Amino acid sequence: MKSTLTAEPQVLAPDRYRTLARVGVLVPVLCFALLLWTYAVNIPWMDDFDAFFRFMINYADGKTVGDKIYWLLAPNNEHRILTAKLATLALYNLTGEVNFRWLIFVAYGFQFGIFAIVYRVFRSMKLPLIAFVPVAFIFWQPQYHLTSVWALTGLQHEVSIFEILLSIYLLSANERNRFGAAVGVQLLASMSMGNGVFGWVAGAVVLFVQRQWLRLGIWLVMAAAAIKFYFHDFPDLQGNESSVDFFLKYPYLVFSGFFTFSGALMDFLPDAPIFWRSVLPTLFGLVIIPIMVWLLWRMNWPLWQNSRAPMTPAQRRRYFFTGCYAFLMVNAVIIAFLRPRMGYWVMMVSNYMIYPAVLTVLIYLNGLSELSATKVPTRWLRIGLGLGLVVWTLSYTVHWPKVAFRKQMLLTSAFNHRLNDIGLGPSWGTPFADFARQIMRETMKRGLYHYPEGYFSPYETQIRQAAAVPTEPALSIRLNKGGYSTLADLPPGSLPEPIGQGAVLVQSDRHVFLFPSESPFTFGAFYLNRPVQEVQGEILNATLAPGTYRVGVLAPPGNGRPIRISNQRLSFP
Repeated sequence: MKSTLTAEPQVLAPDRYRTLARVGVLVPVLCFALLLWTYAVNIPWMDDFDAFFRFMINYADGKTVGDKIYWLLAPNNEHRILTAKLATLALYNLTGEVNFRWLIFVAYGFQFGIFAIVYRVFRSMKLPLIAFVPVAFIFWQPQYHLTSVWALTGLQHEVSIFEILLSIYLLSANERNRFGAAVGVQLLASMSMGNGVFGWVAGAVVLFVQRQWLRLGIWLVMAAAAIKFYFHDFPDLQGNESSVDFFLKYPYLVFSGFFTFSGALMDFLPDAPIFWRSVLPTLFGLVIIPIMVWLLWRMNWPLWQNSRAPMTPAQRRRYFFTGCYAFLMVNAVIIAFLRPRMGYWVMMVSNYMIYPAVLTVLIYLNGLSELSATKVPTRWLRIGLGLGLVVWTLSYTVHWPKVAFRKQMLLTSAFNHRLNDIGLGPSWGTPFADFARQIMRETMKRGLYHYPEGYFSPYETQIRQAAAVPTEPALSIRLNKGGYSTLADLPPGSLPEPIGQGAVLVQSDRHVFLFPSESPFTFGAFYLNRPVQEVQGEILNATLAPGTYRVGVLAPPGNGRPIRISNQRLSFP
């Protein structure tokens, strides 16, 4: 077998390698789809109340077409989310309710659209499919699960990335009839998330390197109009003005944050202290950013020697990669400038991790495209395969239990909200809590939403009657109360038999709250299927109404005693 990748797949990819390549692409895709199918739940969280429920209520109450258009385009916090709202309306017309599980699957469709675009770019290289396998492993992994299994973030980040990449792909064809389509798609991207406006910068870069001056002028006019409309009635700046002061005080954090964010694909220690957690992502960022700059120079320096490069598949790919880098770098700079004030961990927060994954995929494909006539792509392919397998394996090892726990956390939070009118993100006594309570009541009244069942459902009557459960002096639950939360730990051996999903239970005269146990999601219990005979949970102090609470556990099946109450008490003023 030859040691170089050529333009003839049949020479380098005999049947056995074609089959292996197909399996290598399908396995991460199917594993990710199965992950979503298993852990996506129909539960709102935090901003979902405003973005989906409040929108649906106001849209339904709109008396004119203008009213309905207003609510479609009205901002939600820092973003307009037109595509998300259109998807919500479409699903409501099909199902008669707002279903967050199906909204997550819609977002998955856009995520698959990103994958389809980069696959189409890859096919234009006429390389064997085996060279695309690293892309599948790098892209389809759960590091960015807070984008993948959260309806709102999925219908923002995945949607905006897809729409911007599609717009750039249309522009890269350098054809008049596709320019209008690119403008239309970019307008939609601008109204679908805040960083959708960065696509105008990327498109302008593409048109500039193409020397399409008339189209560039039209593009800039449309960009100015779209950006002015986007920001014209924003309620506030969400505290972003303080980022200037933070930058002047800590410029090194903004600078390093850019590289940490760009290389965050290597974030394999999410529970480590922030310094050690950020070392590997920062180093990886310091590697891939220079590679990207070198690729940009290699692709575009000939343009300054020729008035206009001949339009070939390779040149179209160059336009595409150049535009994509412009979008991702503007996004990285903005994130690094605005977000470190919230904590350096935000540079590696799961909500944003799809961007480093896309950047790494593009750099890998760009390397294949630029070096396909040399011996380098064989080594490039091996590096890509190694990187992809490491990223995919470690991401599932680290994040799969977190995805599984988040499902139980959401189910438990929804149960708390159903019993206490709070639980799905807000803190007790805040305006947001009042808002969420009113919106959920109105939503339920109109039949727009239905709570799902969970592990607690067979015991709901007993949970509601927890006040009648006597205390057990021998049941000792260790409590470690902090400002944000209280850690509750029922040690191993305290229960007579292994249990399924359990929870810490706190009960006052008027309220009962559950907080899910994290014990089933330790490495031994989750991966090695070791029996669980303990309950460890985090009580979120701000969720609880003022009062004194008895502390116990929900430990099913419990031989007829699923609820057990200790002598411990917690008081909140």
